[in-house]
Amino acid sequence: MAINEEVYKNLGLKGFLGALPERIYKHLGSLGHVGTISDRLFKEGGYLSYITNLLGVVSRYFVTLDPVLNSHYELAAPITFSGDFEIEFEVSGQDLTSDQALIDSSVFNKLVAGEILLYIDNPNGLDLLICDGANGFTRQTFGGQSEILNSKLNTISLNRLNGVITSKLNSVQLGGSITNSETIRFSEKLIGGGNSRKFNGIIANAKFTDQSGASDVVTTFKLDQATANTESSVEGNNSVNYVNIPQSARDLYTLDGNIWTDAAGNTIEVAP
Repeated sequence: MAINEEVYKNLGLKGFLGALPERIYKHLGSLGHVGTISDRLFKEGGYLSYITNLLGVVSRYFVTLDPVLNSHYELAAPITFSGDFEIEFEVSGQDLTSDQALIDSSVFNKLVAGEILLYIDNPNGLDLLICDGANGFTRQTFGGQSEILNSKLNTISLNRLNGVITSKLNSVQLGGSITNSETIRFSEKLIGGGNSRKFNGIIANAKFTDQSGASDVVTTFKLDQATANTESSVEGNNSVNYVNIPQSARDLYTLDGNIWTDAAGNTIEVAP
């Protein structure tokens, strides 16, 4: 029995898939029929490590970064954006006592034009610094601290379109924008750490999309591997190294509705 995409959107497939949230349906792509899952589910979704049964459990690993250990991820090769781009993460964190980096390309140390620092600032919320060379940095505060660090799994995106950079939280645009046409580059290439800013919590499903060409170039990391692993991007065009992340930081969660739960009963709610 074939079920088209419109049926998935309208019915929610609660009878078949245990009431998955709408955000997952949007990434499922086209399913040929119940019982068959296309490659697009794994290439585009990023939410699922595996599905044990289409009628049953959806599970994946989440890795919790420890700022004391300086846990972080490091891109094996630089990613640069000469034109339009989108960077997206899923983030779950709380108790901000110091600034926490999502991306740190070491702008404070090298003064290389186009390097960026995207971080959660105490008390201002999401901040972006772009190095403009020897003159220093251009800064934009987007806000949203209390909404970002609420222990839920929130989606943060940074977008540049026609030279204007904006940010969204769970698909809703945050305040402010910054005009910048520099080639954005990552020299130190750190996710979740760098300098004194160490992220405390979960960063998952990092997605870098270069939109400057005739077709998008996408680099996606689930960020769910074990310690000491090197995770290849879903598209196979880059990899990321795990730094100071012990095996104990990696837990298997199961999705029920919009709640992820691990074996110890810890939960993460997916933000709408």
